[in-house]
Amino acid sequence: MRGYQLVSGPTGVYRVDEARISRGSVDTDHAGHSGAGFVNLENTPGSYAEWTIQAGAASTASLDLRHANGTAAARPMDITVNGTRIAAGHPFPPTANWDTWATTTLPVSLKAGANTVRLTSTTADGGPNLDRIAVR
Repeated sequence: MRGYQLVSGPTGVYRVDEARISRGSVDTDHAGHSGAGFVNLENTPGSYAEWTIQAGAASTASLDLRHANGTAAARPMDITVNGTRIAAGHPFPPTANWDTWATTTLPVSLKAGANTVRLTSTTADGGPNLDRIAVR
């Protein structure tokens, strides 16, 4: 697992270079990603990207998931925090193309200290391309 990056104030932004990726790669062939690249997961159930994020105290926060989906169908993913599923088959709807990014926001409960956030593909189509997650 890689470390974490905090930006000014209490907002935490975690980019692709801070993710642990299973059955996927870091790619740069689509424009508009915010860091060193984006996560391109294999088209298989169970491929995932996982980040370790830090919280100063236990709290409820918002989790922003920036993604692109250049297909005509949603690409669902299970989203877990510390091993607890907070969203089952959460649909990541199509964007205009693979160069168009959108943000989905979910509420999340965090414990003080390190928290593991994992986005796991649930279908043979894999997940969307993932750019970053942010906690606010």
